[in-house]
Amino acid sequence: MSDKTFLCRQTELDENGGVFKVPHPVEQNITIVLIRKDGRCFAYRNVCPHFSIQLDNAQGRFFTYQNRYIMCAHHSAMFDIETGLCVDGPCKNHSLIQESVSEDEQAVYLSHGQT
Repeated sequence: MSDKTFLCRQTELDENGGVFKVPHPVEQNITIVLIRKDGRCFAYRNVCPHFSIQLDNAQGRFFTYQNRYIMCAHHSAMFDIETGLCVDGPCKNHSLIQESVSEDEQAVYLSHGQT
């Protein structure tokens, strides 16, 4: 088995804080949130620690604030893009579950055996 699995093409990630959602290639019924900040790609399970619901609303839209935070569409919890830590909202001081990713010029990959 390869130590990485394709998640998306580089061209699908917005350089300006846009959030992209992909199915988790290993865990069923979970999606992964990918977001680029300062040239780096950050990846988290799309599960808010408040009520274990997805961060996006029904239309699959994500909200970011000042390209520093991902906001939960349901309870307005604010998560630091670089660490996943909730800095404001009902789950303050809890974190999103980070996924380990790697990149090349063409794509972003889920790295296996690491979280």
